[in-house]
Amino acid sequence: MRWIALLAACFFAVPSQAADKIHFSYVVPTIDYTPLLVAIDRGFFAEEGIEVELVQAQGGVATPALIAGSLDFSGSSSAAISAILKGAKLKVLYVGEDRSAYELWVRPDIMSLEQLKGQQVGVISRGDTTEISLRYVLAQRHLPDDYVSFTPLGATAARIAALTSGTFPAAVIDGGESADIAALNKSGKLKMLIDMHAEVRMALSGFATSDALIASNPDLVRRTMRAIYKGISQVKATPAAASDSMIKHGLDKSAAEFSAGEFVPRMLATGVIPRDLQDNEIALRADMLSVAKDKIPTAKTVFDFSIVEKAAADVKAEGWKPKS
Repeated sequence: MRWIALLAACFFAVPSQAADKIHFSYVVPTIDYTPLLVAIDRGFFAEEGIEVELVQAQGGVATPALIAGSLDFSGSSSAAISAILKGAKLKVLYVGEDRSAYELWVRPDIMSLEQLKGQQVGVISRGDTTEISLRYVLAQRHLPDDYVSFTPLGATAARIAALTSGTFPAAVIDGGESADIAALNKSGKLKMLIDMHAEVRMALSGFATSDALIASNPDLVRRTMRAIYKGISQVKATPAAASDSMIKHGLDKSAAEFSAGEFVPRMLATGVIPRDLQDNEIALRADMLSVAKDKIPTAKTVFDFSIVEKAAADVKAEGWKPKS
């Protein structure tokens, strides 16, 4: 009789459902991406029945892939906003911070922004938040878009090398990376000219998807944002989780620990920015992109925070807590 019971158990057993696989882009394993990285590393995506394949791609590559449907989610929300203003059917679902995290570092002989007129400024990639942050500074000071030229240099080491070698007079440096050049600052070889965190309010970092995916698979988008919300909740509760994930995914330990200590307190716990900041972001970006006034989209066309807000409410109602 025992073998009959075993046979029956096998016959009636329901096979476990395979996890949904998504492709999710990020640029570098910095603090901006820790809600995503921590959600992967701590198993929050797995809890939601999702397997994530990380795709390392800058916004200029990730955004066309998102539009084409070969990428499901993008960590280059700034590039997505620009694309939406140009007509792309995308949505920003989550914003990580409401201020720029960048600083403009220059050679010691540069005393003012005016001395950079017509000069090359190093950024990570064209159209990303390093460039957008400085463009906001130019706009606030009523300077033209072509006041300086932007050159993509990639990682921190390349931008710092461009400065110290004298090849470039200026570069935009992530606040979390500025610890790497503290010694150069003390020695008088480099200096910070503009603290953009103090001067620039913007939708910094975040995650975007396509209108098509929201329409075709809203449950997948909902579960993805549940995992992201769990990720940011874990980061806010235990900043060491952020540094651990940054280190695991390739960031230098000292930079990861400095970044977690410096920037976790500034990260938005909800992933939502207020309507006035949404409108300001759209207006400034439209001006930089020369979008006609009658073609500027509404905030609802660019941002949809309802999904992460619902995810947060559901997760809280279920009594979920960050891991210790």
